[in-house]
Amino acid sequence: MEAEIEFVARALYNAEDDAHDWDREPEIIKDEFRLYARTALELLAEKCKSKTFDAQIFVFPYAA
Repeated sequence: MEAEIEFVARALYNAEDDAHDWDREPEIIKDEFRLYARTALELLAEKCKSKTFDAQIFVFPYAA
């Protein structure tokens, strides 16, 4: 999971208009983007989980 957080953090950082070199940024900046990445991944997991749950409800329709 840590590698995924790092990849998403770098992607979010690079999406900034004034993004510089990730490797040269101070840890405080990297940690901020890691927090954003962690939040984004948690929200995505939540959304996927609810979609899977909803899909399972309708997988087996009742047939008499």
